[in-house]
Amino acid sequence: MLNIFPINDTVKVIGWFGDAILLFYAGLETRYRDFMKNLKLYGIITIGEAIAAFAIGYLIGIAFGYPPKSAYFIGAVLEATSISVTVRTLIEIDKLGTPEGYTILGVAVLDDLVALITIVAGAAFITTGRFDIIVLAKTATLAFLFWIVTVLILHRLSSKIMSLAFKMHIEEALFSILLGIFALSAYLTKYFGLSPLVAAYATGLAFSEARGIRRVSERMRFLSMIFSIIFFMITAAELDIKRTINFNYLPFYLAMIGGAFLGKAFGGGLTSFLIGYPALASLRVAFGLFPRAEFCIIAAYMGYSYGILGAEAYLAALLIVLVTNFITPPLLKYVFEHGPPTKHIEFRWRKLIRRRGRRK
Repeated sequence: MLNIFPINDTVKVIGWFGDAILLFYAGLETRYRDFMKNLKLYGIITIGEAIAAFAIGYLIGIAFGYPPKSAYFIGAVLEATSISVTVRTLIEIDKLGTPEGYTILGVAVLDDLVALITIVAGAAFITTGRFDIIVLAKTATLAFLFWIVTVLILHRLSSKIMSLAFKMHIEEALFSILLGIFALSAYLTKYFGLSPLVAAYATGLAFSEARGIRRVSERMRFLSMIFSIIFFMITAAELDIKRTINFNYLPFYLAMIGGAFLGKAFGGGLTSFLIGYPALASLRVAFGLFPRAEFCIIAAYMGYSYGILGAEAYLAALLIVLVTNFITPPLLKYVFEHGPPTKHIEFRWRKLIRRRGRRK
């Protein structure tokens, strides 16, 4: 924030590597069976929180006099979640393996796919003047297929890969092989327009139940704790405080920051509660979805580059990233340390069906 931290391409690459390693470690710490079993649950929550966050952003844009095209991209700015800070916090307070932790990870992964589709749709609308359903369907299909195929194939091959590494009788062979697979899958995302973080989590999830993975997981944790620090420093260092201090745009900045929190609290938290999460668990999920990062900036930058958003919207996105990433850790720590732990999640309508069955 004092503009003394060096920002160059090398530092950025190291920072993004740390962020990807953090998500890779989060995948290793997630139980594959539990995640895949609850994928439908995560999908419902994702739909609820994505719609709420986008709608609030769109309404803020309209309220401040932006035309519908501009308001669309303001909605996209508030939509996507980035869970790097959340994952780091959950690791430090030892809550990553909780039902809420798994839910936050699952929703955030699916949310990235939804954000990608939203941005692609907006870009197509600006350039062609209409929403191309074929392009949207192709983007959505490729994004989801890449993610699910990566998880399923690597999970199917995980035992053979582990056996091969053990047979090599080379120190850290397994660690090196997994790093290579993780790097390759992250690289391939550029051909699908996805964030490398999506592939990083998918790779970790695929190997999460492989025999002997705990030793590798501890080493990945050590790497993530070191390199992810640089990513968080870059996030703050790229913000030009002098340019953001413009009191004419203060109401807009405050509305955007408030909308960033309200969208996830209303969408993620309320949807979770309606599905069947306890009230406190729903609050934990909502707080875990607060942070924004790459997709928030990308949406603002695309709107700015197309000339339909001003510099104030781009600066608002930077402020959202800064504020949400600073506030989330203490909030998460508070809600996880107060109240009972969540042991089981069940769809609310299943409970109602069971109760009616007992009455009959």
